[in-house]
Amino acid sequence: SIQGPLVYPLTSCCKTGATSKTLGCLVRGYFPEPVTVTWDTGSLNSSTLTFPAVQDSSSSLYTVTSQVTILGEWTNQKLTCSVAHAANTTIRTITGCTKNFTDPSLRFFYSSCDPHGDAQATIHLRCYISGYTPGKMKVTWLVDGQEDRNLFSYTAPDQLEGKLASTYSEVNITQGQWASQITYTCQVSYYGFIYEKHALRCTAESEPRGVSAYLSPPTPLDLYVHKSPKLTCLVVDLASSENVNLLWSRENKGGVILPPPGPPVIKPQFNGTFSATSTLPVNVSDWIEGETYYCNVTHPDLPKPILRSISKGPGKRVTPEVYVLWSPDELKKGRLTLTCLIQNFFPADISVLWLRNDAPVQADRHSTTRPHKASDSLPSFFVYSRLVVSQSDWEQNKFACEVIHEALPGSRTLQKEVSKNPGK
Repeated sequence: SIQGPLVYPLTSCCKTGATSKTLGCLVRGYFPEPVTVTWDTGSLNSSTLTFPAVQDSSSSLYTVTSQVTILGEWTNQKLTCSVAHAANTTIRTITGCTKNFTDPSLRFFYSSCDPHGDAQATIHLRCYISGYTPGKMKVTWLVDGQEDRNLFSYTAPDQLEGKLASTYSEVNITQGQWASQITYTCQVSYYGFIYEKHALRCTAESEPRGVSAYLSPPTPLDLYVHKSPKLTCLVVDLASSENVNLLWSRENKGGVILPPPGPPVIKPQFNGTFSATSTLPVNVSDWIEGETYYCNVTHPDLPKPILRSISKGPGKRVTPEVYVLWSPDELKKGRLTLTCLIQNFFPADISVLWLRNDAPVQADRHSTTRPHKASDSLPSFFVYSRLVVSQSDWEQNKFACEVIHEALPGSRTLQKEVSKNPGK
């Protein structure tokens, strides 16, 4: 039967001095095809784009999105989006912006500066991005102003700090590259704007690095399987190991300092600095219900304490899709690589185990990538996990990839089994 569409206006965020603004109309829940989307932008300089319709396999209803980009200055004139369908015609008026946003602040850190050191030694470049309103962000690394496909980067999920957020992106290069004339750039694309921070070549006179602190949430394995979640506070680039203090507190206790879980673990780093780590056990229900925890870092080299906060992140939970892949051709080499692809899940926190005949495989026998964004438009992630087994092991046993994620029902775990003789 004919069903008319629901039409939702999509507005953009505002920033002073913007050269363009993009708005849209989401048209969903209609049948049959087609709909015609028409924009009335008056005398404004604009361009429109309507994407192909997508049909929901369960309901058979269609969804389509149309967008209009206003070029040049826009003083919030009203625009109309008109949707014509066999059932009816719907008109929506769009004006103004949904919210203002705060620009991110970018800082550069590097793990070493020795222009006369081993040219093949690994140097870690880290771009710390902070103080921005949570939202869609893309980080790209440039080499002498150009994107380099051979430069593999990792960008961490957002960490909320009150109403603002922070993250970091990092790449590895060689000491020789770092000591050359090459310039590395951390480029951040955020709400249509570009922000950049440049890393100049390493010199003996380079300025000293700053101290940074990071908070890590509990792993899903500790939270849902072991029932012993822990928070980790990591401080890096300390010039000395003396008088380092990491103090924990929580919001619902009025900020009162919690009993210390023990002295921080101090480790020397290859670049002559020190790191400090403190691990705080927390209650399962407190974390799940959204309690906020704080780590306060003090050190004689710091002009003021560093305060970091962490809580369970907001957002709609999305269940991971799990697939186990392998290539029979590899058995000719006497081994087999089992690959577990876990994709389209949210949030990013996930744990992956491998089982052999229902018993856990030692952690050092398999490896799992960090979560990577699965889409620029949707808040979802993917990871790969890899296990190499011998031909005889494969022929005599069954294996399973076990995933622990908060969006999974019941025990929060999911297993995908694989064997040479499935069903036996």
